[in-house]
Amino acid sequence: MGTNRRRLFGRARDEDYLVTKRDITAHKRTRLAARQLGARLLKLQDEERRKFARELHDSAGQLVASLMMNTDQLSRVQELNCEQKRLIADNVAILQNLSKELRTISHLLHPPLLDEVGLSSALQWYVDGFSKRSGIVTTLELDSNFGRLESDAEIAIFRIVQECLTNVHRHSGSTKAIVRLSRSAREVRLEVQDEGKGIPEEKQMSVLGWGHVGVGFRGMRERVRQLGGKLELRSEAGTTVIAILPIAKARNLAA
Repeated sequence: MGTNRRRLFGRARDEDYLVTKRDITAHKRTRLAARQLGARLLKLQDEERRKFARELHDSAGQLVASLMMNTDQLSRVQELNCEQKRLIADNVAILQNLSKELRTISHLLHPPLLDEVGLSSALQWYVDGFSKRSGIVTTLELDSNFGRLESDAEIAIFRIVQECLTNVHRHSGSTKAIVRLSRSAREVRLEVQDEGKGIPEEKQMSVLGWGHVGVGFRGMRERVRQLGGKLELRSEAGTTVIAILPIAKARNLAA
């Protein structure tokens, strides 16, 4: 009787173990699938941004350029009165502003500098433009010989800087921001720091927790995770976002 009972208990334990093992395996597979899907979504998002930026620049930009040439021809007509000349001059100014806006939007979607020259130039262009548009004094601290990184790493860092500075503008109330980018033999380190009101501790856990890809900090976290790195958030006097990428995933292509 005792032997049978021990066998039954042993069998029950084995069954519980197998069920637990299957549950853990299924959970790991689900998380792996979610991460793979997240990576695909981020890649598709970047590809769509690049495509839309090109179309915006090539199609809409060319239409505006054609309108400007036609308006210039119209302004040369001798019989125009003062009011007509004023309207044409206004149209020229509007078209020039529109052309500038289209170019800015196109470059914000995907700056050509990122592909043509690299991360250093693209970040300097973005930081300078952000400082002018937002009124927030923003500086970039970056070694002049920083070099090139793999394309995925450069895109990830650029998008993280975009997201961080957007959050500084929208939420922090800070008048200053600093972007620091450095590298060692083992890793690339990005820091974006402001002097704003900070983030409450309970919200810090929320923004870095699990959530939908592409939404604020969660999107940044997913980009860093796909490259084998880590993302940190410190909010004491102001807020600092730190992204660290292993050098194996962000090696110097110029080497």
